[in-house]
Amino acid sequence: MGKILSNRAVVAAKAETTEGTVIALAGTDANFQVMEPKFEADVSMFKRSILDVALSPFKMIPGTRLGKISFKVENKGSGTAGTAPALGKLLIACGFAEAVVAVTSVTYTPTSTLANITPMTVALFKDGLKKIIKGARGNVKYSAKNGEPGMFEFEFIGVYDSVADVALITPSGVETTVPVALLSALFSVGGFSAFMSQITFDMANTIEPRADVNSAAGYISAILTNREPKGSFDPEDELVANHDWYGRWLGGTTGVLTWKHPGSAGNICTFNIPVCQYTKISESDRNGIATLGTDFLMARSASSGNDELSIAYT
Repeated sequence: MGKILSNRAVVAAKAETTEGTVIALAGTDANFQVMEPKFEADVSMFKRSILDVALSPFKMIPGTRLGKISFKVENKGSGTAGTAPALGKLLIACGFAEAVVAVTSVTYTPTSTLANITPMTVALFKDGLKKIIKGARGNVKYSAKNGEPGMFEFEFIGVYDSVADVALITPSGVETTVPVALLSALFSVGGFSAFMSQITFDMANTIEPRADVNSAAGYISAILTNREPKGSFDPEDELVANHDWYGRWLGGTTGVLTWKHPGSAGNICTFNIPVCQYTKISESDRNGIATLGTDFLMARSASSGNDELSIAYT
């Protein structure tokens, strides 16, 4: 019997033509490189609480079937300004709209229009096994540390389709760009250049399955119904005269939060949060230097919303 190696794995994903219907996957759909991929099945088991002369349980009945595929992707651009990065399709399925300006930029901003949040077929190929979900949408988190590249952590929830013996596919069209470390980041919050070592954010999307008794899995797809985008960073503590962390928190004062991963054309990534509001501040320490654990909310800027964050590749 052959062994399955966890380090031989590829993830492929493609937007579906018909929501909840598996679309064929090829090597071109595995054009993004992943770390720590994981598949998790969620099958409801109906417990039959039948009374009998014996205390032995009756077997359960398998019911609805969902699946989850999660993985990490390095934050990097396509290497050509105005050409979408491979991870762009993943951001779209996590509630982002894509705006392309030819030979200039590709920018991602949140959207609330479900029709624009394309469902995907996502598969984890692991050394001879293929584990696949369909009708999937997801959530994304970001993290970056001083001197390290940024990482996106994706989690897709969809309808469990199958687990089968299928050979690993060979990825094609993989970007040759190298991610850029968080250095010379021009980090600024409320116009203040804070000294910090790491930053994270979480779009905190709510993903709910759509029930369908006509489906063999009991669901047709999963949809994004809400989001509460939030994040945190760890600045050095400051005199009130420099930056009044607590005063801004208590006063509900907001400001622009921005930083970037600098690089060559097509691989420069700039994050911009127009309305950053502190939601919690706690004392901490970094090698004997007083720091603050600073949690924040990404709030809408305009009354119409969908502008709490932009991710631009230039």
